[in-house]
Parts: sequence; structure tokens; C-alpha cells
Amino acid sequence: MNTTATKTTTNEIVNSVAGIDALTKGGVAIMGGASAVIGIWAVSCLVSAASVAGPLALVKSFFTAVAGI
Repeated sequence: MNTTATKTTTNEIVNSVAGIDALTKGGVAIMGGASAVIGIWAVSCLVSAASVAGPLALVKSFFTAVAGI
């Protein structure tokens, strides 16, 4: 007795995976951009604080804040 197997593909599943892949790439790009903006903002705040109070006063204030004194 001979049996034959047929292979069928579904384009619907492939399109769904491609859509999810594009959505994931877009989400990663948005999160990366937001992280970059936050990082740039943090560095600019650190530079601003160091230029106003001086680097030594900034370090002293940091340790005072961490210690809770």
C-alpha cells in the first residue's frame, strides 16, 4: 500500500509573522530613541551642575545625598 503526503503552506501565517516582526523592530527603534534622549538629557544636567557648583562640590553633594546626611 502506497501513501502520499501533501505539503501545504499557509500565506496567512507568514504575513502575520512578518507584521509582528516589523512591529517589533519599530518598538525597539522607539525605545532606543527614547533611551538616547534620556541619556543626553542626563549628561547635559550633569555638565550643567558641574559648571555651576564645580566638580568637587558636585561630588561632595552626591555623597551627602547618598549617605542621607
